[in-house]
Amino acid sequence: MSTPSQSNGDDAFSLRIVTLDYYMSPPIPDLGLSYSSFQGRSVEEVPVIRIYGSTPAGQKACLHIHQVLPYLYIPCPDNALKSPEEGQKFVHTLSNALEKALKYKGNSTSKRQHVHECCLVRAKKLYGYYPSDDLFIKIYLYYPHEVGRAASMLLV
Repeated sequence: MSTPSQSNGDDAFSLRIVTLDYYMSPPIPDLGLSYSSFQGRSVEEVPVIRIYGSTPAGQKACLHIHQVLPYLYIPCPDNALKSPEEGQKFVHTLSNALEKALKYKGNSTSKRQHVHECCLVRAKKLYGYYPSDDLFIKIYLYYPHEVGRAASMLLV
């Protein structure tokens, strides 16, 4: 008579991270990031995180992690959005302006995509005590090194 296997953690994968980096690659079909509704077209490149390390048994490993995009939050005043339609229009206008600014600051002749998506989210501020959630715009980008550039552009 066989007994059902119990999950006691033996099936878990453990990796001691030595270093990590990323590379840009065309998306793999059917992994979910091959089309951008914001751009209205297929995605050219997505970041893939590469983690190098070793298992507890000493085996070397290299993990490739897909479907992770860098992002940033910017505060959005509640009184600026009176309806969901107005909110979506505001977010789309902001993301178009950011896309153009990133293209202008980079190589303007390049067809490189920068902004994957923007959406409204409610969350608590990171520092201090706040009893309620605030409204933020979450901006997903393609290139991790552009998060700082986008943040500094939005601060001005």
